[in-house]
Amino acid sequence: MSDVKNAKAAEASAQEAEALAQEAQAEEQGTEPGVLSMRETQQIALEILHTVAEICEKLDLRYFLVYGTLIGAVRHKGFIPWDDDVDIMMPRPDHDKLMEYFDGHIAEYSHLTVFNRKTCPEYPYMITRISDDRTEIRMENEKPFGMGVFIDIYPYDGLGNDKKEAVRFGMKGDRLSSLCYQASRDHFAIETTKSMWRKAVKYPVYLFCKALGKERFQDALEKLAGVKPYDTSRFVGCVIWLSWGVKDMYLRKWFENYVYQPFEQYQFRIPAEYDKVLRHTYGDYMQLPPVEERTGHHYYKAYWK
Repeated sequence: MSDVKNAKAAEASAQEAEALAQEAQAEEQGTEPGVLSMRETQQIALEILHTVAEICEKLDLRYFLVYGTLIGAVRHKGFIPWDDDVDIMMPRPDHDKLMEYFDGHIAEYSHLTVFNRKTCPEYPYMITRISDDRTEIRMENEKPFGMGVFIDIYPYDGLGNDKKEAVRFGMKGDRLSSLCYQASRDHFAIETTKSMWRKAVKYPVYLFCKALGKERFQDALEKLAGVKPYDTSRFVGCVIWLSWGVKDMYLRKWFENYVYQPFEQYQFRIPAEYDKVLRHTYGDYMQLPPVEERTGHHYYKAYWK
């Protein structure tokens, strides 16, 4: 029944999504000269995703579309019209094998660059990003370190077999990743913080994090990676960047099997249990958000070099 309901909702939203895409395109006609449009950025990110997926298929590595990219695949059969984000998850063993492959073969992909803590000391995150180095991005609150349009790869680790254990371990990563983010900001900003209490404490926390430096938090997060093996844990998640708290912790069995889902002109792997994954994090993911919330969440502009 839920599949039928989802199919009807998807069909109903498709027309609205097309209208939204046309609206976004019209708005971008007045964009600052040289800045890539939303659609151009989406297409560049899509080709990076296609390349990475082909490598994963060749090497028999596990990957899945996740987060907003998974919503886009299920609800829109492509990108969410107002978002250029591309997110995939890989179990830690598969992620590490992909990194080993790129170490020896990156020259075969002349316009791609791998960004993580190992390849770029200035890089402020713990997840991996694959970037198109024919482009450059200018972040609103981040020092430049040479990255262009990119996709995110979230390495998932085990969180444990008991829910309380998983929440305790996962929230440790959640807190550390939040502090690491503040330590890597170029200047203080409220950004998406809504809670009055969080707004009140954010500036002192920012000063504390800047004083310690991002490396302190990155070291602590790195120690969490691989502590609990992915393939023997009941609960899994991206412990090194667990920004959604409990909603970012999943049953491993939800990612045991995959199906191929159309996404723009390609097909990519999504969890066979995608409905459980998405409802756990987003609730009714087939419902379009209010108009005022239909915005991307990356704070940057992208350019061709």
